[in-house]
Amino acid sequence: MRQKSKFFLRVGNFWKDQLSKVKEEILANRLTYFFLAIILFFSAFLRLYRLDELLGFWFDQGRDALVIWDLLHYRKFFLIGPVTGIEGIFLGPFYYYLLAPFYWLGEGSPVFAAAGLVWLTVAAIFLLYFLGAKVYNRRVGLLAAFLYCLSYEFVTFSRWLANPNPLPFFALITLILLLKAIENRPSLLILVGLFLGLCLQLEAASAIFFLPAVLITICLERKCFFKLKLLFGSFLGFFATLMPQLIFNFRHQGILFQAFNKFLLTERSFRLNPWETARLRLSLYYDVFLGKIFAREPLKILTLSILLTSLVVFRRQIFSRLGKVLIIWLTAPLLGFLFYQGNYGYVWDYYFTGVQPAFVIIFSAGCFYLARRNFFFKLLLAAFLISFLAINFRLLRTYYKTGIGITLAAQTRALDWIYQDVGKEDFNVAVYVPPQIYFSYSYLFRWYGGCKYGRGNQTPGWSKTFILFTNPIPNTRIFWNPG
Repeated sequence: MRQKSKFFLRVGNFWKDQLSKVKEEILANRLTYFFLAIILFFSAFLRLYRLDELLGFWFDQGRDALVIWDLLHYRKFFLIGPVTGIEGIFLGPFYYYLLAPFYWLGEGSPVFAAAGLVWLTVAAIFLLYFLGAKVYNRRVGLLAAFLYCLSYEFVTFSRWLANPNPLPFFALITLILLLKAIENRPSLLILVGLFLGLCLQLEAASAIFFLPAVLITICLERKCFFKLKLLFGSFLGFFATLMPQLIFNFRHQGILFQAFNKFLLTERSFRLNPWETARLRLSLYYDVFLGKIFAREPLKILTLSILLTSLVVFRRQIFSRLGKVLIIWLTAPLLGFLFYQGNYGYVWDYYFTGVQPAFVIIFSAGCFYLARRNFFFKLLLAAFLISFLAINFRLLRTYYKTGIGITLAAQTRALDWIYQDVGKEDFNVAVYVPPQIYFSYSYLFRWYGGCKYGRGNQTPGWSKTFILFTNPIPNTRIFWNPG
Protein backbone atom coordinates (compact mmCIF):
# COMPACT_ATOMS: atom_id res chain seq x y z
CA MET A 1 0.00 0.00 0.00
CA ARG A 2 2.83 2.38 0.87
CA GLN A 3 4.52 1.70 -2.47
CA LYS A 4 1.28 2.42 -4.33
CA SER A 5 0.70 5.62 -2.41
CA LYS A 6 4.28 6.75 -3.17
CA PHE A 7 3.77 5.96 -6.84
CA PHE A 8 0.55 7.99 -7.06
CA LEU A 9 2.21 10.79 -5.09
CA ARG A 10 5.08 10.93 -7.59
CA VAL A 11 2.64 10.94 -10.51
CA GLY A 12 0.62 13.72 -8.89
CA ASN A 13 3.73 15.80 -8.23
CA PHE A 14 4.89 15.28 -11.82
CA TRP A 15 1.64 16.60 -13.30
CA LYS A 16 1.56 19.41 -10.75
CA ASP A 17 5.05 20.49 -11.87
CA GLN A 18 4.06 20.25 -15.53
CA LEU A 19 0.95 22.39 -15.03
CA SER A 20 3.00 24.91 -13.09
CA LYS A 21 5.47 25.15 -16.00
CA VAL A 22 2.65 25.58 -18.50
CA LYS A 23 1.13 28.35 -16.40
CA GLU A 24 4.47 30.14 -16.14
CA GLU A 25 5.01 29.83 -19.91
CA ILE A 26 1.58 31.31 -20.71
CA LEU A 27 1.90 34.15 -18.20
CA ALA A 28 5.36 35.04 -19.50
CA ASN A 29 4.13 35.14 -23.12
CA ARG A 30 0.54 36.28 -22.82
CA LEU A 31 0.33 38.04 -26.19
CA THR A 32 1.73 35.02 -28.04
CA TYR A 33 -0.80 32.66 -26.49
CA PHE A 34 -3.60 35.16 -27.03
CA PHE A 35 -2.90 35.08 -30.77
CA LEU A 36 -2.48 31.31 -30.65
CA ALA A 37 -5.92 30.97 -29.01
CA ILE A 38 -7.43 33.06 -31.82
CA ILE A 39 -5.70 30.90 -34.43
CA LEU A 40 -6.98 27.70 -32.82
CA PHE A 41 -10.51 29.13 -32.61
CA PHE A 42 -10.56 29.94 -36.32
CA SER A 43 -8.93 26.58 -37.10
CA ALA A 44 -11.89 24.83 -35.49
CA PHE A 45 -14.50 27.19 -36.94
CA LEU A 46 -13.29 26.98 -40.55
CA ARG A 47 -13.15 23.20 -40.40
CA LEU A 48 -16.46 22.63 -38.63
CA TYR A 49 -18.57 25.28 -40.39
CA ARG A 50 -21.32 23.60 -42.46
CA LEU A 51 -19.57 20.25 -42.06
CA ASP A 52 -22.96 18.50 -41.91
CA GLU A 53 -23.95 20.05 -45.25
CA LEU A 54 -20.68 19.78 -47.19
CA LEU A 55 -19.10 16.55 -45.96
CA GLY A 56 -18.18 14.24 -48.80
CA PHE A 57 -19.33 10.66 -48.19
CA TRP A 58 -18.17 8.48 -51.05
CA PHE A 59 -16.82 4.97 -51.72
CA ASP A 60 -13.97 4.98 -49.19
CA GLN A 61 -16.06 6.62 -46.48
CA GLY A 62 -18.91 4.12 -46.92
CA ARG A 63 -16.52 1.18 -46.92
CA ASP A 64 -14.85 2.33 -43.69
CA ALA A 65 -18.18 3.13 -42.02
CA LEU A 66 -19.54 -0.36 -42.79
CA VAL A 67 -16.49 -1.99 -41.20
CA ILE A 68 -16.85 0.14 -38.06
CA TRP A 69 -20.63 -0.50 -37.98
CA ASP A 70 -19.95 -4.24 -37.86
CA LEU A 71 -17.39 -3.68 -35.11
CA LEU A 72 -19.75 -1.65 -32.94
CA HIS A 73 -22.91 -3.70 -33.52
CA TYR A 74 -21.65 -7.24 -34.13
CA ARG A 75 -18.22 -7.19 -32.41
CA LYS A 76 -16.49 -8.06 -35.69
CA PHE A 77 -12.87 -7.24 -34.92
CA PHE A 78 -10.33 -6.95 -37.73
CA LEU A 79 -6.59 -7.18 -38.32
CA ILE A 80 -6.24 -4.95 -41.37
CA GLY A 81 -7.43 -1.50 -42.32
CA PRO A 82 -8.17 0.26 -45.62
CA VAL A 83 -6.67 -0.98 -48.85
CA THR A 84 -3.86 1.08 -50.33
CA GLY A 85 -3.57 2.16 -53.95
CA ILE A 86 -1.32 -0.88 -54.48
CA GLU A 87 -3.10 -4.11 -55.28
CA GLY A 88 -3.21 -6.57 -52.39
CA ILE A 89 -1.54 -4.32 -49.79
CA PHE A 90 -3.61 -3.19 -46.81
CA LEU A 91 -2.90 -0.68 -44.08
CA GLY A 92 -3.07 -1.71 -40.45
CA PRO A 93 -6.35 -1.41 -38.50
CA PHE A 94 -5.37 1.64 -36.42
CA TYR A 95 -7.47 4.11 -38.45
CA TYR A 96 -10.65 2.06 -37.95
CA TYR A 97 -10.10 1.76 -34.21
CA LEU A 98 -9.33 5.48 -34.08
CA LEU A 99 -12.64 6.31 -35.78
CA ALA A 100 -14.75 3.80 -33.86
CA PRO A 101 -15.21 5.94 -30.68
CA PHE A 102 -16.37 8.90 -32.77
CA TYR A 103 -18.91 6.76 -34.63
CA TRP A 104 -20.05 5.30 -31.32
CA LEU A 105 -20.49 8.72 -29.68
CA GLY A 106 -22.29 10.03 -32.77
CA GLU A 107 -24.55 6.94 -32.97
CA GLY A 108 -23.25 6.15 -36.43
CA SER A 109 -23.11 9.70 -37.79
CA PRO A 110 -20.33 10.29 -40.35
CA VAL A 111 -20.47 13.99 -39.47
CA PHE A 112 -19.56 13.24 -35.86
CA ALA A 113 -16.67 11.05 -37.02
CA ALA A 114 -15.43 13.79 -39.37
CA ALA A 115 -15.72 16.34 -36.55
CA GLY A 116 -13.54 14.08 -34.37
CA LEU A 117 -10.82 14.16 -37.03
CA VAL A 118 -11.21 17.96 -37.25
CA TRP A 119 -10.39 18.27 -33.56
CA LEU A 120 -7.28 16.16 -34.15
CA THR A 121 -6.30 18.68 -36.81
CA VAL A 122 -6.82 21.56 -34.39
CA ALA A 123 -4.55 19.72 -31.94
CA ALA A 124 -2.06 19.25 -34.79
CA ILE A 125 -2.02 23.02 -35.39
CA PHE A 126 -1.14 23.53 -31.72
CA LEU A 127 1.64 20.94 -32.12
CA LEU A 128 2.78 22.80 -35.23
CA TYR A 129 3.16 25.96 -33.14
CA PHE A 130 4.96 23.99 -30.42
CA LEU A 131 7.39 22.40 -32.87
CA GLY A 132 8.10 25.68 -34.68
CA ALA A 133 8.74 27.39 -31.36
CA LYS A 134 10.99 24.56 -30.20
CA VAL A 135 13.11 24.42 -33.35
CA TYR A 136 13.25 28.17 -34.04
CA ASN A 137 11.17 30.56 -31.89
CA ARG A 138 7.59 31.38 -30.88
CA ARG A 139 7.01 33.80 -33.77
CA VAL A 140 7.94 31.14 -36.29
CA GLY A 141 5.55 28.75 -34.53
CA LEU A 142 2.75 31.33 -34.63
CA LEU A 143 3.30 32.05 -38.32
CA ALA A 144 3.30 28.33 -39.15
CA ALA A 145 0.05 27.80 -37.21
CA PHE A 146 -1.47 30.86 -38.93
CA LEU A 147 -0.64 29.58 -42.43
CA TYR A 148 -1.87 26.06 -41.69
CA CYS A 149 -5.02 27.42 -40.05
CA LEU A 150 -6.18 29.59 -42.96
CA SER A 151 -4.88 27.76 -46.05
CA TYR A 152 -7.78 26.73 -48.29
CA GLU A 153 -6.03 23.48 -49.21
CA PHE A 154 -5.32 22.55 -45.58
CA VAL A 155 -8.84 23.48 -44.46
CA THR A 156 -10.57 21.36 -47.10
CA PHE A 157 -8.16 18.47 -46.53
CA SER A 158 -8.95 18.56 -42.79
CA ARG A 159 -12.64 18.04 -43.61
CA TRP A 160 -11.91 14.86 -45.59
CA LEU A 161 -13.14 11.74 -43.79
CA ALA A 162 -10.25 9.50 -44.83
CA ASN A 163 -7.24 7.75 -43.33
CA PRO A 164 -4.58 10.35 -44.37
CA ASN A 165 -6.46 13.06 -42.42
CA PRO A 166 -5.08 12.34 -38.91
CA LEU A 167 -1.53 11.71 -40.17
CA PRO A 168 -0.22 15.28 -39.53
CA PHE A 169 -1.18 14.97 -35.85
CA PHE A 170 0.72 11.70 -35.37
CA ALA A 171 3.62 12.80 -37.58
CA LEU A 172 4.08 15.93 -35.46
CA ILE A 173 4.01 13.86 -32.25
CA THR A 174 6.70 11.61 -33.77
CA LEU A 175 8.85 14.62 -34.66
CA ILE A 176 8.46 16.22 -31.23
CA LEU A 177 9.41 12.95 -29.50
CA LEU A 178 12.42 12.60 -31.79
CA LEU A 179 13.63 16.13 -31.03
CA LYS A 180 13.16 15.65 -27.28
CA ALA A 181 15.09 12.39 -27.55
CA ILE A 182 17.94 14.25 -29.27
CA GLU A 183 18.02 16.98 -26.64
CA ASN A 184 18.12 15.12 -23.35
CA ARG A 185 15.75 12.13 -23.24
CA PRO A 186 17.07 9.39 -25.56
CA SER A 187 14.69 6.83 -24.00
CA LEU A 188 11.87 8.53 -25.93
CA LEU A 189 13.24 6.82 -29.04
CA ILE A 190 11.13 3.82 -28.00
CA LEU A 191 7.98 5.93 -28.36
CA VAL A 192 9.29 7.24 -31.68
CA GLY A 193 9.29 3.64 -32.96
CA LEU A 194 5.72 3.12 -31.74
CA PHE A 195 4.38 6.30 -33.36
CA LEU A 196 6.25 5.56 -36.58
CA GLY A 197 4.27 2.33 -36.78
CA LEU A 198 0.98 4.14 -36.15
CA CYS A 199 1.82 6.67 -38.87
CA LEU A 200 2.52 3.82 -41.26
CA GLN A 201 -1.01 2.50 -40.63
CA LEU A 202 -2.58 5.83 -41.64
CA GLU A 203 -0.88 6.45 -44.99
CA ALA A 204 1.89 4.08 -45.98
CA ALA A 205 3.01 5.99 -49.08
CA SER A 206 3.77 9.01 -46.90
CA ALA A 207 4.96 7.39 -43.68
CA ILE A 208 7.27 4.86 -45.36
CA PHE A 209 9.74 7.71 -45.82
CA PHE A 210 9.63 8.56 -42.12
CA LEU A 211 11.72 5.43 -41.56
CA PRO A 212 14.83 6.54 -43.51
CA ALA A 213 14.42 10.05 -42.10
CA VAL A 214 14.56 8.72 -38.53
CA LEU A 215 17.42 6.33 -39.34
CA ILE A 216 19.49 9.15 -40.85
CA THR A 217 18.77 11.29 -37.78
CA ILE A 218 19.84 8.45 -35.48
CA CYS A 219 23.10 8.11 -37.42
CA LEU A 220 23.78 11.85 -37.19
CA GLU A 221 23.03 11.79 -33.45
CA ARG A 222 24.74 8.46 -32.84
CA LYS A 223 26.26 9.66 -29.57
CA CYS A 224 22.73 9.85 -28.15
CA PHE A 225 21.21 6.74 -29.67
CA PHE A 226 23.84 4.09 -30.32
CA LYS A 227 22.83 1.98 -27.36
CA LEU A 228 21.71 -1.57 -28.05
CA LYS A 229 18.86 -1.57 -25.51
CA LEU A 230 17.52 1.72 -26.85
CA LEU A 231 17.59 0.67 -30.51
CA PHE A 232 16.09 -2.72 -29.68
CA GLY A 233 13.29 -1.10 -27.66
CA SER A 234 12.53 1.29 -30.52
CA PHE A 235 12.39 -1.64 -32.95
CA LEU A 236 10.03 -3.53 -30.63
CA GLY A 237 7.74 -0.48 -30.41
CA PHE A 238 7.61 -0.29 -34.19
CA PHE A 239 7.26 -4.06 -34.64
CA ALA A 240 4.33 -4.21 -32.19
CA THR A 241 2.24 -2.06 -34.54
CA LEU A 242 2.83 -4.56 -37.37
CA MET A 243 1.51 -7.57 -35.45
CA PRO A 244 -2.12 -7.39 -36.68
CA GLN A 245 -1.01 -7.37 -40.32
CA LEU A 246 1.50 -10.17 -39.71
CA ILE A 247 -1.18 -12.33 -38.06
CA PHE A 248 -3.53 -11.62 -40.96
CA ASN A 249 -0.78 -12.50 -43.43
CA PHE A 250 -0.06 -15.90 -41.86
CA ARG A 251 -3.76 -16.66 -41.55
CA HIS A 252 -4.22 -16.05 -45.28
CA GLN A 253 -1.33 -17.98 -46.82
CA GLY A 254 1.10 -15.06 -46.96
CA ILE A 255 -1.14 -12.82 -49.09
CA LEU A 256 0.44 -9.57 -47.89
CA PHE A 257 4.02 -10.80 -48.34
CA GLN A 258 3.16 -11.94 -51.86
CA ALA A 259 1.73 -8.51 -52.69
CA PHE A 260 4.86 -6.79 -51.29
CA ASN A 261 7.10 -9.14 -53.27
CA LYS A 262 5.19 -8.38 -56.46
CA PHE A 263 5.26 -4.63 -55.80
CA LEU A 264 8.94 -4.34 -54.84
CA LEU A 265 10.64 -7.09 -56.88
CA THR A 266 8.46 -8.32 -59.72
CA GLU A 267 7.22 -4.89 -60.77
CA ARG A 268 10.46 -3.14 -59.71
CA SER A 269 8.58 -0.19 -58.27
CA PHE A 270 11.79 1.57 -57.19
CA ARG A 271 14.33 1.88 -60.02
CA LEU A 272 17.52 3.86 -60.46
CA ASN A 273 16.32 6.11 -63.26
CA PRO A 274 15.41 9.37 -61.49
CA TRP A 275 16.05 11.63 -64.47
CA GLU A 276 13.11 10.17 -66.38
CA THR A 277 10.69 11.22 -63.66
CA ALA A 278 12.46 14.32 -62.30
CA ARG A 279 10.53 16.77 -64.47
CA LEU A 280 7.15 15.29 -63.53
CA ARG A 281 8.04 15.05 -59.85
CA LEU A 282 9.36 18.62 -59.63
CA SER A 283 6.13 19.87 -61.17
CA LEU A 284 4.19 17.80 -58.62
CA TYR A 285 6.28 19.12 -55.71
CA TYR A 286 5.67 22.66 -56.90
CA ASP A 287 1.90 22.15 -56.67
CA VAL A 288 1.84 19.92 -53.60
CA PHE A 289 3.86 22.23 -51.36
CA LEU A 290 3.64 25.75 -52.74
CA GLY A 291 0.00 25.20 -53.66
CA LYS A 292 -0.82 24.70 -49.98
CA ILE A 293 0.04 28.35 -49.37
CA PHE A 294 -1.45 29.78 -52.56
CA ALA A 295 -3.76 27.48 -54.48
CA ARG A 296 -3.59 29.74 -57.55
CA GLU A 297 -0.84 31.22 -59.72
CA PRO A 298 1.22 33.47 -59.91
CA LEU A 299 1.83 33.88 -56.17
CA LYS A 300 3.23 30.36 -56.01
CA ILE A 301 6.34 31.79 -57.71
CA LEU A 302 6.65 34.43 -54.98
CA THR A 303 6.35 31.68 -52.36
CA LEU A 304 9.12 29.71 -54.08
CA SER A 305 11.32 32.81 -54.27
CA ILE A 306 10.92 33.51 -50.55
CA LEU A 307 11.70 29.88 -49.70
CA LEU A 308 14.82 29.62 -51.87
CA THR A 309 16.15 33.04 -50.84
CA SER A 310 15.77 32.30 -47.15
CA LEU A 311 17.38 28.84 -47.49
CA VAL A 312 20.45 30.43 -49.11
CA VAL A 313 20.78 33.61 -47.05
CA PHE A 314 19.79 32.14 -43.66
CA ARG A 315 21.01 28.59 -44.08
CA ARG A 316 22.87 28.64 -40.76
CA GLN A 317 19.75 29.59 -38.80
CA ILE A 318 17.39 27.29 -40.71
CA PHE A 319 19.86 24.36 -40.75
CA SER A 320 20.32 24.40 -36.99
CA ARG A 321 20.80 21.15 -35.09
CA LEU A 322 17.06 20.63 -34.69
CA GLY A 323 16.28 22.32 -38.01
CA LYS A 324 18.28 19.62 -39.80
CA VAL A 325 15.82 17.03 -38.51
CA LEU A 326 12.95 18.92 -40.22
CA ILE A 327 14.99 19.23 -43.42
CA ILE A 328 15.72 15.48 -43.44
CA TRP A 329 12.06 14.71 -42.69
CA LEU A 330 11.00 16.88 -45.63
CA THR A 331 13.58 15.82 -48.21
CA ALA A 332 13.38 12.04 -47.65
CA PRO A 333 10.15 11.60 -49.70
CA LEU A 334 11.22 14.25 -52.23
CA LEU A 335 14.28 12.17 -53.09
CA GLY A 336 12.53 8.81 -52.67
CA PHE A 337 9.75 9.54 -55.13
CA LEU A 338 12.31 10.37 -57.83
CA PHE A 339 12.96 6.61 -57.96
CA TYR A 340 9.36 5.49 -57.53
CA GLN A 341 7.80 3.87 -60.60
CA GLY A 342 5.14 1.67 -58.99
CA ASN A 343 1.34 1.81 -59.23
CA TYR A 344 1.61 2.90 -62.88
CA GLY A 345 3.69 5.89 -61.79
CA TYR A 346 0.83 7.58 -59.91
CA VAL A 347 1.90 9.84 -57.05
CA TRP A 348 -0.99 11.66 -55.35
CA ASP A 349 -0.71 14.85 -53.35
CA TYR A 350 -1.86 13.19 -50.10
CA TYR A 351 1.30 11.05 -50.23
CA PHE A 352 3.04 14.12 -48.74
CA THR A 353 0.55 14.72 -45.95
CA GLY A 354 3.00 13.76 -43.21
CA VAL A 355 5.79 16.09 -44.34
CA GLN A 356 3.79 19.20 -45.23
CA PRO A 357 3.80 20.47 -41.61
CA ALA A 358 7.62 20.40 -41.70
CA PHE A 359 7.52 22.41 -44.95
CA VAL A 360 5.22 25.01 -43.36
CA ILE A 361 7.58 25.43 -40.39
CA ILE A 362 10.67 25.78 -42.61
CA PHE A 363 8.90 28.27 -44.88
CA SER A 364 7.68 30.24 -41.83
CA ALA A 365 11.23 30.34 -40.47
CA GLY A 366 12.44 31.72 -43.81
CA CYS A 367 9.75 34.43 -43.74
CA PHE A 368 10.68 35.36 -40.17
CA TYR A 369 14.40 35.70 -40.86
CA LEU A 370 13.80 37.67 -44.06
CA ALA A 371 11.40 40.08 -42.31
CA ARG A 372 13.93 40.60 -39.55
CA ARG A 373 16.62 41.61 -42.04
CA ASN A 374 15.30 45.06 -43.04
CA PHE A 375 12.18 47.19 -43.48
CA PHE A 376 11.71 46.25 -47.16
CA PHE A 377 11.31 42.58 -46.32
CA LYS A 378 8.88 43.48 -43.53
CA LEU A 379 6.70 45.23 -46.11
CA LEU A 380 7.07 42.25 -48.46
CA LEU A 381 5.96 39.84 -45.74
CA ALA A 382 3.00 42.07 -44.85
CA ALA A 383 1.90 42.19 -48.51
CA PHE A 384 2.40 38.42 -48.76
CA LEU A 385 0.20 37.73 -45.72
CA ILE A 386 -2.53 40.14 -46.90
CA SER A 387 -2.59 38.39 -50.30
CA PHE A 388 -2.62 35.02 -48.54
CA LEU A 389 -5.66 36.03 -46.50
CA ALA A 390 -7.55 37.56 -49.43
CA ILE A 391 -7.05 34.66 -51.84
CA ASN A 392 -7.67 31.86 -49.35
CA PHE A 393 -10.76 33.51 -47.87
CA ARG A 394 -12.20 33.95 -51.35
CA LEU A 395 -11.63 30.28 -52.14
CA LEU A 396 -13.12 29.23 -48.81
CA ARG A 397 -16.20 31.40 -49.33
CA THR A 398 -16.82 29.68 -52.68
CA TYR A 399 -16.29 26.28 -51.07
CA TYR A 400 -18.78 26.99 -48.27
CA LYS A 401 -21.42 27.82 -50.88
CA THR A 402 -21.02 24.82 -53.18
CA GLY A 403 -18.83 22.19 -51.53
CA ILE A 404 -16.85 19.65 -53.55
CA GLY A 405 -18.70 16.94 -55.44
CA ILE A 406 -21.68 15.03 -54.06
CA THR A 407 -22.24 15.80 -50.39
CA LEU A 408 -23.72 13.82 -47.51
CA ALA A 409 -26.58 16.33 -47.24
CA ALA A 410 -27.59 15.67 -50.87
CA GLN A 411 -27.47 11.91 -50.29
CA THR A 412 -29.62 12.05 -47.17
CA ARG A 413 -32.15 14.23 -49.00
CA ALA A 414 -32.40 11.48 -51.63
CA LEU A 415 -33.05 8.95 -48.87
CA ASP A 416 -35.68 11.23 -47.33
CA TRP A 417 -37.48 11.35 -50.67
CA ILE A 418 -37.43 7.53 -50.94
CA TYR A 419 -38.64 6.82 -47.40
CA GLN A 420 -41.35 9.48 -47.54
CA ASP A 421 -42.52 8.22 -50.91
CA VAL A 422 -42.55 4.52 -50.07
CA GLY A 423 -44.06 4.79 -46.60
CA LYS A 424 -44.06 1.42 -44.84
CA GLU A 425 -43.74 -0.69 -48.00
CA ASP A 426 -40.74 -2.85 -48.80
CA PHE A 427 -38.61 -1.65 -51.69
CA ASN A 428 -35.41 -2.29 -53.61
CA VAL A 429 -32.75 0.11 -54.81
CA ALA A 430 -30.31 0.04 -57.72
CA VAL A 431 -27.61 2.62 -57.13
CA TYR A 432 -25.34 3.61 -59.99
CA VAL A 433 -22.08 5.10 -58.62
CA PRO A 434 -19.44 4.83 -61.38
CA PRO A 435 -16.79 3.52 -61.23
CA GLN A 436 -17.04 2.31 -57.62
CA ILE A 437 -19.22 0.04 -55.49
CA TYR A 438 -22.06 1.88 -53.73
CA PHE A 439 -20.74 1.34 -50.19
CA SER A 440 -21.76 4.87 -49.27
CA TYR A 441 -25.47 4.22 -49.92
CA SER A 442 -25.28 0.78 -48.33
CA TYR A 443 -24.18 2.43 -45.11
CA LEU A 444 -26.61 5.35 -45.36
CA PHE A 445 -29.62 3.07 -45.78
CA ARG A 446 -28.44 1.12 -42.75
CA TRP A 447 -27.62 4.11 -40.51
CA TYR A 448 -29.88 6.93 -41.72
CA GLY A 449 -32.81 4.64 -42.46
CA GLY A 450 -32.61 3.23 -38.94
CA CYS A 451 -31.85 6.50 -37.18
CA LYS A 452 -34.60 8.60 -38.74
CA TYR A 453 -37.15 6.11 -40.07
CA GLY A 454 -36.66 3.05 -37.88
CA ARG A 455 -35.86 0.84 -40.87
CA GLY A 456 -32.16 0.25 -40.43
CA ASN A 457 -32.65 -3.52 -40.23
CA GLN A 458 -34.53 -3.43 -43.53
CA THR A 459 -31.64 -2.48 -45.77
CA PRO A 460 -33.00 -2.64 -49.34
CA GLY A 461 -31.98 -5.74 -51.22
CA TRP A 462 -33.32 -7.79 -54.08
CA SER A 463 -36.42 -9.00 -52.30
CA LYS A 464 -39.70 -9.85 -54.04
CA THR A 465 -41.34 -6.48 -54.17
CA PHE A 466 -42.72 -4.43 -57.03
CA ILE A 467 -41.01 -1.17 -56.03
CA LEU A 468 -37.52 -0.27 -57.23
CA PHE A 469 -35.75 3.03 -56.78
CA THR A 470 -32.82 3.84 -59.02
CA ASN A 471 -30.75 6.94 -59.59
CA PRO A 472 -29.87 7.29 -63.31
CA ILE A 473 -32.99 9.47 -63.63
CA PRO A 474 -33.56 11.71 -60.57
CA ASN A 475 -36.68 10.98 -58.50
CA THR A 476 -37.62 7.90 -60.51
CA ARG A 477 -39.88 5.19 -59.15
CA ILE A 478 -40.08 1.99 -61.18
CA PHE A 479 -42.62 -0.77 -60.63
CA TRP A 480 -41.35 -4.12 -61.76
CA ASN A 481 -42.30 -7.78 -61.61
CA PRO A 482 -39.50 -9.82 -59.98
CA GLY A 483 -41.22 -13.11 -60.63
